[in-house]
Amino acid sequence: AMRWSSIAMSPLSGYQMWRSGQAKTRHKVKNWAARVLTKQAQKVQKHLIERWRILRGDQVMVVAGKDKGQVGTVSKVYRKENRLLVEGLNLVKKHVKRSGENPGGIITMEAPIHYSNVNLVDPVTGAAVRARTRFLDDGTKVRYTVGRNSSGSIVPKPDVAATRTKPRKTDVGARDTTWEHALKNTFAPAPESGGFFGGGARSFASSAHPH
Repeated sequence: AMRWSSIAMSPLSGYQMWRSGQAKTRHKVKNWAARVLTKQAQKVQKHLIERWRILRGDQVMVVAGKDKGQVGTVSKVYRKENRLLVEGLNLVKKHVKRSGENPGGIITMEAPIHYSNVNLVDPVTGAAVRARTRFLDDGTKVRYTVGRNSSGSIVPKPDVAATRTKPRKTDVGARDTTWEHALKNTFAPAPESGGFFGGGARSFASSAHPH
């Protein structure tokens, strides 16, 4: 006979397991393939930030670390790693190997900073604040500042954030459908079917407009 003590019972009830599954489905973040992820990205795959309030070109203030209190401009974001690059901050030294025209040596470069270690700079007060989104009367989605030192003003989207870092491919590939194939009629209804909609369309029209 099987003993109940040998069966691994779940600490959650059936309802709690269902609610947990619903929450994961509702806030599901895109899972990237392992072949396109760095080591840092693989570590944070289960904790990716869903809604980014900081964009490329924003003025941010570092709130933790050796550069705490300094302000800089975001030059690049790494959404797969929950990190971003700020111009002139979090500088580290790197040993570069000599190759070709590069003499090599020790260079100073910027290292990525975690998303939680920076905050947006309020355009009015100049303080580090959080940001939320809302829709204006005309349907435009904007960001506005919130927090103790915030002015509640709208943070405009940087112009550099609207441009693509990699141009979109416009050339036709082997898997693209040509316009000749898209316009080609590939459906041939049988004569007894009465056309694409069958007899349903005629019966509906006759019932809607009785003689």
